[in-house]
Amino acid sequence: MAEHNNIDALISGLAEFQKGVRVEEVLEEALADPQPTQERLNQIEKALETFKDLGVLGGDDSRDLHLTVTLGRAYERLSHLEKAHETYTGALSLAERSGDTECWADMLSRIGRVLARWNRWDEAADFLNRSQAAFQEMEDKKGQGRVALRRGVVFSRQGDYACATEAYEEGLALAEGADDRRTVAAARSNLATLASIRGDLDEATTQLKSCVEMCEEIEDYQGLAGAHHNLGRTYAEKKDWGAAMDALEQGFEVAQKHDYLETMANIHLSMADVLLELGNSLMVPFCCARALDIYKKLGNHLGEANTYRLLAKSFVIRKEWGTAESLFRDGLKLNEEYGDPLGVAESLRDLGKMQVAQKHRQDARASLEASLAEFRKLGAETDIAEVENLISELGE
Repeated sequence: MAEHNNIDALISGLAEFQKGVRVEEVLEEALADPQPTQERLNQIEKALETFKDLGVLGGDDSRDLHLTVTLGRAYERLSHLEKAHETYTGALSLAERSGDTECWADMLSRIGRVLARWNRWDEAADFLNRSQAAFQEMEDKKGQGRVALRRGVVFSRQGDYACATEAYEEGLALAEGADDRRTVAAARSNLATLASIRGDLDEATTQLKSCVEMCEEIEDYQGLAGAHHNLGRTYAEKKDWGAAMDALEQGFEVAQKHDYLETMANIHLSMADVLLELGNSLMVPFCCARALDIYKKLGNHLGEANTYRLLAKSFVIRKEWGTAESLFRDGLKLNEEYGDPLGVAESLRDLGKMQVAQKHRQDARASLEASLAEFRKLGAETDIAEVENLISELGE
């Protein structure tokens, strides 16, 4: 099929062949090759309205289902989560009505993933469990593998790393059996992140380098951006600042090229963290402002919380204690409200460090001991050792 990059031209010529056009092929190509930017998605939405006005859409559940799923994927990729949720929900109904059980199971999984991005853990788990059961009944290993990874993310974000590891390993085994290399790469990347949290940085580095290579081979650009980001964070944990910034910049380049907004925001924050460690607090507010703008647009409250924590650390360097404490408290409140135990632990640790600098020993001890308890629940060995050392330095 010829490329249809000019959607307006397609619309103007549509009247000549009306219902004979294979609309699903045209829109799928427009949405997928190249991957849609916001401008391109706006054109596609305009085309859809025209198709509806001409009577091309509606009445054919199979075709409408295909179009709806394709559009939902574009919304999700561009982080329009409200529209993605609405579109996937419509697709779920169409799949049920047309008896497409494979698509029905996939829509359950995709809705679960969107709900997880909103930190609606119980609802996400319900949709993912229903999807897993459906794929198991169909004996679809590829589908099971992808759902297992999404379930792992829900566990991980709530701090249940044991269950997350089990889910990721299950997903990896299923994906390898189904020769699903995209899911294999994602599983290895997620397992590497958990290895980094445990303090096994060499294992994490090896896994992530493998993920980068695999994502490049299969042209999985979202996975590639995420793998570069996670590799950069791992290098930062190893205090290899040059390698960290190189990896983060590579990840940002990929994310920006393909409009992966949430990944761009996450990398902005990771860059801010590295800059703080290097003592360069001047660029930190700039990085944080760009991240916060994206997080607020996406409704990502945990991203907001992490941004406040890093901004607070920049004010600590300037000894603007009141502003720093207010930001730490705001971030901590969001982490507690939306259930991010790692964020709670990190906020309490950094608050405690500030209180040490202020020579508020009693407050510092309370914050650090609360942080230590949270890190122990998570099994974050590197962080546990750091906080134990800070408490020890306070003395009796």
